[in-house]
Amino acid sequence: MHPIVDRFIQGQLPEPMAMALAGGALPVPAPDLLAALAHAILKETPYADRAIGALEALPESVLAGVVLTPVDPPSGLQIILCHRKEPALLEAALLNPALTAEIVEASIPSMPGSVLEIVLNNQVLWMQRPRILDLLEEHPEGEYVIKRRVNEFRFEVLRLVPEEVKQERLEIIDEVEAGHLDRAWAELPLPKEKTREEEEAEAESEELAAERRLLAQKPLLDEEGNEINLTLTQRIARLRTNQKIILALKGGKEERTILIREANRLIQVNVIRNGRITEGEIAYIAQMRTVNEEVLRIISNTREWMKKYTITKNLVMNPRTPLPIAMTHFKRLLESDMKLLVKDRNVPEILRREAKRLVEGKAQGRG
Repeated sequence: MHPIVDRFIQGQLPEPMAMALAGGALPVPAPDLLAALAHAILKETPYADRAIGALEALPESVLAGVVLTPVDPPSGLQIILCHRKEPALLEAALLNPALTAEIVEASIPSMPGSVLEIVLNNQVLWMQRPRILDLLEEHPEGEYVIKRRVNEFRFEVLRLVPEEVKQERLEIIDEVEAGHLDRAWAELPLPKEKTREEEEAEAESEELAAERRLLAQKPLLDEEGNEINLTLTQRIARLRTNQKIILALKGGKEERTILIREANRLIQVNVIRNGRITEGEIAYIAQMRTVNEEVLRIISNTREWMKKYTITKNLVMNPRTPLPIAMTHFKRLLESDMKLLVKDRNVPEILRREAKRLVEGKAQGRG
C-alpha cells in the first residue's frame, strides 16, 4: 500500500494531507485511494463526508479498472455498492472475488433494484448470511420474482421452516398415520408464497364472490348430502395455495369436495384431474355455479364422462356453462328435462329459445 495511505489508515498523517487525500487530491494509485476512502467513510472519521464526495466524483472508468481484480482490502467494494449507482460498475463489484457476505449484507439497502438478482444468484453468500435473503425481500425496489425466489430458497435450500409450520407438519403426519387424514396429506410440500399465476387464478367476478360467501354460511355438504368434517375444513383453510393444488390432485373425496369450492382456477382444475374422482362427483361439479368455466370445458371434452346422462344434463342446465358447450349437448336431454330448460330463466335466452323450438317441433310431429 502507498505509504501516504498507510499513514492515513494508521492515523499518523497530518490533517492538511489527510484532508487532501480524503478529497482525492493526492497522486496515489486508484486502488490505494479507494482503500483510503473506504477507511474514511466506514470508520466514520471526520473526513467521511469529504471522502463520499470524492468517491462520487471519481470517473466510472477508474473504479471499473480497480474492481477488475480482487480488491484488497475488500471494504472498497462496500463503498462502491453503497454510494455508486451505475449498473455495470455495481455488477462488477458484486462479482469481484474479494466480495464477502458481510459486505453484501451491509450494502443491500443502498443498492438499486436492478442488481438485486445478482446477489440472489450468489448462493454461497446468502447461505453464509441468511439475513441477506430477508434484506432482499424487504428491499423497496425488489421485483415480485425476487421475493418469490427468496421464499423458495428459504424452504428448499436453507430449510428455514418456522416452528409453527414444523409443529403442524408433525400433527399432519400423526393424523395420517392414525387414519384420520388421507395419505395425500403426508406428501404435501412446505408452504410457499403465491405465484403471480396463482394470484390471477383466484380472481373472480363480484357475482361469484357473493355466491361463494352465501355458500360459506351454510353447512358444507358433499354430493350425497353428508356434512363435511369441520376440522378438515379448517385445516384445509390454513394451507397455502401450492399445497391446496397438490392436495386437490392427490387427496380423497372429502378433500376434493372442499377444494372444488376454492376460487382458485388451478385448484379446481386439479380436483377434476384427480385420478380417484368418481362420476358422481363429476355430475355434482357439473351443476355447480361457482366453478370456473375451464372446469366445465374439461368435463365437456372428456368423452367417458359425457356418456353419462346426468353429467350432460347438469352441464347443459348450469348457467355457468359456456353457451357453445350447452348448445352442443342440449339436444340429448329427455323431453321432461327439455321442458324444464325452456322455463329456466337462469340459462341464456338463445338456449331456451332453441329448446322451445325443439319441444314444439316434437309435439307437432306426434300430432
